Amino acid sequence: MTTRRFAALCAALAVTAAAAQASGALAQQAVDASGPIDLRRVDPEANLVEELVVNATLPGPAWWKVSDADTTVYVMGAPAMTPSKLEFDDTVLRRRLDGSNVLIMGQEAEVSVIRLISLAIGGRKIFVMDRPMRETLPPDLRTRLEARLEASKQRPDSMDDIKPAFAGFLIANSQDGNVSISLGGVTEKIKDLAKDKSLSKRPRIQELGGYSLVGAVKTLAEAPEPLQALCLDAGLREADLGEGGIKTLAERWAKGQVREVVSADRGFQRCLASTPSIARELRDGRDDAVKAIEAALKTPGKSVAVIELRSLLAEDGVLARLKAKGFTVTTPGE
Repeated sequence: MTTRRFAALCAALAVTAAAAQASGALAQQAVDASGPIDLRRVDPEANLVEELVVNATLPGPAWWKVSDADTTVYVMGAPAMTPSKLEFDDTVLRRRLDGSNVLIMGQEAEVSVIRLISLAIGGRKIFVMDRPMRETLPPDLRTRLEARLEASKQRPDSMDDIKPAFAGFLIANSQDGNVSISLGGVTEKIKDLAKDKSLSKRPRIQELGGYSLVGAVKTLAEAPEPLQALCLDAGLREADLGEGGIKTLAERWAKGQVREVVSADRGFQRCLASTPSIARELRDGRDDAVKAIEAALKTPGKSVAVIELRSLLAEDGVLARLKAKGFTVTTPGE
């Protein structure tokens, strides 16, 4: 993945959208209620199909297969975020790319630095609180926030002027006073391999539509109070894991340890995937992936797809939908 460092606010705006969405009426009912948020009704990546969650037996990341009578699409589940430098065994990947008809690259975040800087400079007002933020928090959440700020040598009131969801993002991603964000490294490496001249037949690369970070940021800024608190909680959880937690998960992904990866705390991704408008875009991304894989199955031979792991394995996710359409779905353990 590529690590991009912006000034703290600008970078924060950059990824406050990197992965989230929820569905229309049900999602809205869930997030504007005064009680606990039911993530099963909001987060399209909360629940996975257990029989699809299988560790790999081949070296490197895990692969699933979708096939019909004369075509196979090999599907790799990609991580949402990894450290900037992540090595993994690409032996199987190279073999499957060689001779493939198409390489389908699933939905990713669209990053426009200019638009993000513009939002950071002119749009900060949408993140400002009309009262000290800590006064709006439940006691336990306030205690955790203050402890985290103290640990990072910041004043207890240093985030009182911004909304909890935005504070959660900053806390989740802050290092040494800046915000460090990692996106796209694994997928960029895969696209580079697909162009490698060592392949006897290189696949056509099909990149599916992404989602707007700026639009997601605005939605998160306007999120109702229960979702604001959820996002702060998620950011604190990610900060507790630290870089070591992210690195460990990435290394497990690289070894095909699917169960361990999907069972780990999702950190701020949990907040993003619980934001209604972003969830709708995640679902649109699933639709696009299903259509692209269906189209690839019409050409005899083989193809490769790279889809975000939880989107691939979720209930009503890419593999579940393809199986429901009558295609054969094979797990990494088979």
